[in-house]
Amino acid sequence: MSPSKIPKPLVLLAEDNPVVRKGVENFLTKWGYETIAADNGDQAWELLEADPAIRLAIIDWNLPGISGIQLCQRLRTRTGPYVYAIMFSARKSHEEKLMALDGGADDYLVKPCKPSELRARLGVGRRIIDNALSLRESTPPVPAPETENSPPAPADNDETSTTKK
Repeated sequence: MSPSKIPKPLVLLAEDNPVVRKGVENFLTKWGYETIAADNGDQAWELLEADPAIRLAIIDWNLPGISGIQLCQRLRTRTGPYVYAIMFSARKSHEEKLMALDGGADDYLVKPCKPSELRARLGVGRRIIDNALSLRESTPPVPAPETENSPPAPADNDETSTTKK
């Protein structure tokens, strides 16, 4: 595949402040990401459910509708593909950071943050997702367990062979 045909990583940006959302979108585009934006939690959830290509998300805690923490909790209980979620919030307390991480966020950034830090943390998320995908592709499928009605597995040695010589 030629470099121009390699799909850009898709990032969900769930941020209700239009100025912050536009600024982050500009950085994401500059860094080679494709962005899909939502200005409330309900819209963000619909986008996550509709598009399995979204594997990275930047989520504001204080979203109208479903909150950012509720989005993270839903992500961890659904059966869809894993999404690396960065909670992006003005909440600075240690307890709130722990609440977000315990609630399903993979990372936590206090805004405003330096763009270089957001870029580095997205890079971590990409490595984790890419490694998980490559592991899944390289792992042979696990055989189904035998049931009572399954025929016995063939023997691996000659001693149990039923053919006569």
